[in-house]
Parts: sequence; C-alpha cells; structure tokens
Amino acid sequence: MDFIDRINEFARTAADKTGEVIDTARLKAQIMNDTKSIKELEAKIGEHYYKKFAAGENVDEAVMEYCTAISVHKQSIKEKEAALNTERAASSDFADEDPFA
Repeated sequence: MDFIDRINEFARTAADKTGEVIDTARLKAQIMNDTKSIKELEAKIGEHYYKKFAAGENVDEAVMEYCTAISVHKQSIKEKEAALNTERAASSDFADEDPFA
C-alpha cells in the first residue's frame, strides 16, 4: 500500500503543479490584454490631443511639445516618401529605356 500511496501523492502533486501553471498562464495572458488595452487607450488620448493641436486649439504645454514633435516626424515622413517616389520614378524611367536602341 505504501507504493500506491506514493503514486497517488505524486499524481496529486503533478495535478496541483499543472493547475498552478495554467493559472499563471491565464493571469499572464490577462495582464498582456490589459496592457494592450492601456496602450490603445493612451494612443486614443494622444490622437485626441493631437487633433486639438492640429485644429489650433489650446493644449497643455507638455502636450504641445509632444504634438510639435509629432508634426516634425510627420513632415520628415512626407519628405522621405517624396524622395522614395522620386527614386522609384527614376528607376522606372531607367527600366523603360531600351538598352539595345
């Protein structure tokens, strides 16, 4: 009987550990979902204030600094996209040339 008792104890311990692992995984997944929700809400707050800034409305000075930085980045993106389009057009013109003409 001692052997069977030890096997039963081992099975109970294994089941408890499995339950703990499942609980831990579940809690970690919930934490990740909550963190994702927070980031999405923070982004919405940022979008709200940036729209106010872009519309010329008054925003807090700290928010104004962030909005100005966003505007600088947006302008930089536009310039880089224009450069890419210029490069694409140039390479397209080059590809259209007949090398045997």
